[in-house]
Amino acid sequence: MPVMIDGVQVQLFSECNPNAPFPQTDENPRRAHPKIDVIFPELFFPSNKTYLAIGEAKIREVVKRHHDLVRKSKIGHLYPQDEAAFIAATTKIEDFFVQMLGGADLYTSKQGHPKLRERHFPFEVTETGRDIWLMCFKKALKQAHVPKELLPEIWNWVESISMRMINRRTSMEMLKRYPYESIQSYFDA
Repeated sequence: MPVMIDGVQVQLFSECNPNAPFPQTDENPRRAHPKIDVIFPELFFPSNKTYLAIGEAKIREVVKRHHDLVRKSKIGHLYPQDEAAFIAATTKIEDFFVQMLGGADLYTSKQGHPKLRERHFPFEVTETGRDIWLMCFKKALKQAHVPKELLPEIWNWVESISMRMINRRTSMEMLKRYPYESIQSYFDA
């Protein structure tokens, strides 16, 4: 169903035709139709089977490995350089993952609603940054030897939430998707 604002259908920026002539000025005001930059996909939160299968310690290990990888990447500057601040930030994200993967209410009881895009506004998170973050997570899952049967549910959730962290668009193109099927062979090797 199309989204309407003031009786006009909202378009994606990617639907713009940059080669179309720009409207000429005349005695009438001109109108640009409402546009949005991204539609976030439906989000399926994981069941508690990950937590029941691997437990809190393994989930925390995955997050630690992930943050260590990201810290060494091209987007490492987005993470605290001070070791104590880095550990505090990592612990907060560990709490988020433990809770979202079926553990105790460790994150929202202290931090409130995740509000991923809003919480990341102080940092420039672009489409490329999201891709780096996501590929580091893929590597962390493999390094931590998370059982293969748990990967599709974890990955499809993480891939979808990673889109919600983007707060600086650099392209009018739709965000790239990485469904589990597209990366599954990485875990089979």
